[in-house]
Amino acid sequence: MGEKKSEEINYQVAFGKTFNIYYLERYSNKTVDLIDEFIDHFELNGFYAWKGKIASSNRVPFNYDNRDEIINKAEYYNLWHVHIGIPKWTKSLYGNYHVSEWVLHFKKNTDYKITLLELGFHNPMTLPSEEICKE
Repeated sequence: MGEKKSEEINYQVAFGKTFNIYYLERYSNKTVDLIDEFIDHFELNGFYAWKGKIASSNRVPFNYDNRDEIINKAEYYNLWHVHIGIPKWTKSLYGNYHVSEWVLHFKKNTDYKITLLELGFHNPMTLPSEEICKE
């Protein structure tokens, strides 16, 4: 019997149209480097073992006035966010991942493909606009 080779998973990262403009023309070199670090990791490993917290954006604290609106939009567009170390990494209270003040918003198209949409402040979180989500 021959060796059985496992299927290689092809992780993919796409850019939303607006995100691509910011990535190429407006973000600082340091910001692009941090985004690239996440992209490189995702393309090799998916979400597995990324040092920053990754979460569905439908996980909204109860004290947000527009909590239901955020949850509905996040679920409709399958919006997630990942901490990428802007401006710096901080170990979480639980110690098993790191967080940062800014997050990278993305659409989780499948478990293997994401579309990067926007950088944003984590708390309070504002999701990408309808226009950006539809790109």
